[in-house]
Amino acid sequence: MACASDRVPLSYRLEAGRRLEHRLRLEAQITRTLQGSTLEQEVLATFRATQQITSPPTEEGAQATFSLVPESLRVDGRPVDPGPDQEFVVQLAADGRVVSITEEGSQPTPGLGPVGIERLLPRLRPVLPGDPVRPGDTWRSDTQFVDETGRFSLQARSRLTQLGVVDGREAALVRTTYESPVDRQEVFANAVADMRGTDVGAQRAWFALDGYLIEAVGDSVGSYRVTFTPPGGEELQLTPVRASLIVRLHSELRLLSAGPGETSP
Repeated sequence: MACASDRVPLSYRLEAGRRLEHRLRLEAQITRTLQGSTLEQEVLATFRATQQITSPPTEEGAQATFSLVPESLRVDGRPVDPGPDQEFVVQLAADGRVVSITEEGSQPTPGLGPVGIERLLPRLRPVLPGDPVRPGDTWRSDTQFVDETGRFSLQARSRLTQLGVVDGREAALVRTTYESPVDRQEVFANAVADMRGTDVGAQRAWFALDGYLIEAVGDSVGSYRVTFTPPGGEELQLTPVRASLIVRLHSELRLLSAGPGETSP
């Protein structure tokens, strides 16, 4: 791609009302070890993922809704009910960081509980530099998340790898590696789990120079120490059960529409 300068500005277009639609595909291999017994599980899920900016942007960023409409869910090769739609309110920084997440009135289906959809949201989009960059330049970001269920953080290092054209759009390839320590509580079908551990991963993302994500492909491994307590365990004086959880996740996010009148196959 011919450029007047070897530096390009990379920034998200956060104007109010802007709507992006992607297809999100998740492949997860989940390993649970409990009292010497190991259980393997494979989960394959697809969603239609929509982001819409709901507030006028400021220097700090903008607010958006992020909706996940399930299309299919398979657990160990068998189709299961993918559960209801999910909607999140997210606060976006100007550089694309998700700085806060609030879930709006829905719970993930039990099959997707270990994947941690709300923890996945900040990792689906690259954080962009504050200044124009050239291929080979690197930058870092560090974001902390705290809510009523605990905390997790995301420490990322990104690099502009190359410039090119994807689906007719001038674009930049951003590669990111990250580490995400986790200390929070997850609610499963029949237990409450206190989780402590770390998720590490890498992502390759093509970002349109017009200001939106075209596609992102990522792989990660999360390793956690888990303490399970049955619902009402304190009242019943039941002894907590300690276990380990490993989640290997492959994610693919691909653009379907970048606004009225524009769609991708």
